[in-house]
Amino acid sequence: MASAGAAARRQTYKGLRGWLDTVEKLGELERVSGAHWDVEMGAITHMLTEKSRGQAPAILFDDAPGYPRGFRTLYGQLSSIKRIALTLGLPLDYDRKVDIVRRYHARMQEMKTLPPRYVNDGPVFENVIDGDAIDVLKFPVPRHHEADKARFIGTACCVITKDPDLGWYNLGAYRSQVYDGKTVGCQITEGKHGRIHRDKYFARGEPMKVVILCGQDPLLFMLSSSPLPEVSEYDIAGGLRGEPLDVVRGPFTGFPIPADCEIAIEGETVPGQARPEGPFGEWMGYYSDDTQERPYVNVKTILHRNDPILTCAPQHKPVDETGLLKGIAGAAQIWRALDACGIPDVLGVWNHEAGPATRFTAIQIRQRYPGHARQALHVACACQGGAYAGKWTVVVDDDIDAGDLDAVLWAMCTRFDPNVDVDLVQKAWASKRDPLYLPGNFNNRILVDACIPYDMKLKGTFPPVVDVSANLRSRLRTKFPKLFH
Repeated sequence: MASAGAAARRQTYKGLRGWLDTVEKLGELERVSGAHWDVEMGAITHMLTEKSRGQAPAILFDDAPGYPRGFRTLYGQLSSIKRIALTLGLPLDYDRKVDIVRRYHARMQEMKTLPPRYVNDGPVFENVIDGDAIDVLKFPVPRHHEADKARFIGTACCVITKDPDLGWYNLGAYRSQVYDGKTVGCQITEGKHGRIHRDKYFARGEPMKVVILCGQDPLLFMLSSSPLPEVSEYDIAGGLRGEPLDVVRGPFTGFPIPADCEIAIEGETVPGQARPEGPFGEWMGYYSDDTQERPYVNVKTILHRNDPILTCAPQHKPVDETGLLKGIAGAAQIWRALDACGIPDVLGVWNHEAGPATRFTAIQIRQRYPGHARQALHVACACQGGAYAGKWTVVVDDDIDAGDLDAVLWAMCTRFDPNVDVDLVQKAWASKRDPLYLPGNFNNRILVDACIPYDMKLKGTFPPVVDVSANLRSRLRTKFPKLFH
C-alpha cells in the first residue's frame, strides 16, 4: 500500500510547464547548459539512467550550440516512479513498486472518460509556420545515439491519427526520423491503432492526415505508449484528470491539438510515397530493426509556443525511461485482463525494468485452486497488455513481492521444477526490435510457474521459509528507527 501520509503527497499540475515546475520542487529536475544536439544529449541521458534504479532525474537541456536560448529539449521525463505517480495524479510514495500498478489499475477501473473540450485559442498558436518557411530543424532535433544515421524529432511524441470509419482519434508513440526540414518519418508497427488507421486509408488509395505532438503533457505520452482499447487517449486523460483537456483545431488537419502543446507538426502521408527509415537504437537495446522503405509525412504546418520544449525519449540498453513507463502501464493492463477473466486474488503485477516493457512479467497471486497459477500465466501472456513482444511470464506466491527481482529469482530457483513448471507459447506477436524475432514477425514465449506446488501448499508439506515475522519487524523498526530509516 502507499506509505503513511501518501494522500498528502498527491500533487497536480497544468501542462508540461506546470509539470516541470512541480518536478523541480521535488528535486528531480537536472538543468544542463551547452550540450550538443549531436549525440551528447542522448549519451548524457543514457549515462544518468542506466544504473539509476528508478531514481534518474528529468533532464532539461538549454543553450544547444547553434540554436537560440530557450529552444530546449527535455529527456527522461518518466524515469522515476515518483514522476510517473505525479503524471497519473496518484500519491507519490510507495512501500512496494507494485503498489503504483495497483493504484493505477484501480484508478482506470473506476474512471469515467471525458472527451476533450474545444477552445478557440491557446499558447500553441503563438507561432504558426506554413509554406516555404516550414523547417522542423529550427528546433534542436537530436541525433540520439552514435550509430543513428539521422536525427529523430519524434521519440517522446504523440502521433494523432483518425479512424476513417469510426471517426475516433488515436494517440500513439511512433518514432519520427527527419529527412529534411519539410519531411519526417512515421514508423508504425503492425497491429498498432495508428497502423490500422493508415492501412485503411491506403487500401482506399487515400492519404492519411497526421499530427505529431513533440512536446506535450507527459500523461499523453504515457498513454500513447500504453496498450489501450479503442478509446481515444484524450478521453482517458480527461477521465484521469477529472476535467477535459483543452484542444484547438489544427489549421491543416482539423484534428484536436492540446492548446498548451509545445510543438505540433501537421502533415499527411501518401500511398506509394516511402523512404528508407532507420536505423535507430531501440527499446530492447539493439539496432535490430533493419532499415527499410516506410511511408513518410509531408509537413504542412508547424505550430509552436515561444521558447518551445522538444520532448525526447531515446531508447537504449536498459534501464531507460520507456522501459519503466511502458512496464507500469502494461502491468496495469495485464492486471485489468486478469480481473476481467475472473482470476482471483491477484496481489501484484510488475514488468521488470531490465526486461523492457513486457519482456519479463511477474505476477503475484494467493493460490486458491489447482491450475490457478497456470491460468494466470496464460491470460497474462495473451492479453492486450502482455501480448506484444513478451518473452518471460512468471507467477509467484503471495509471500513473494512481484516487484522484487531478488525475491522472484529465489522463487524461480526453489519452487520451480523445469520438467513440469514450464509452458511454451509459439508464434506469438513479436517486434522486429527483438534480435531473435522469427520470420513472419513471430516469437516464442516461456511461462514459468514458480509457485509452491498446490498440493504441497494445501497439505502444508512444503518446507517453511526462514524469515522475520511481521510483528517482530514492526517492533524492531519502532525500537531502532535509525537502523531502518
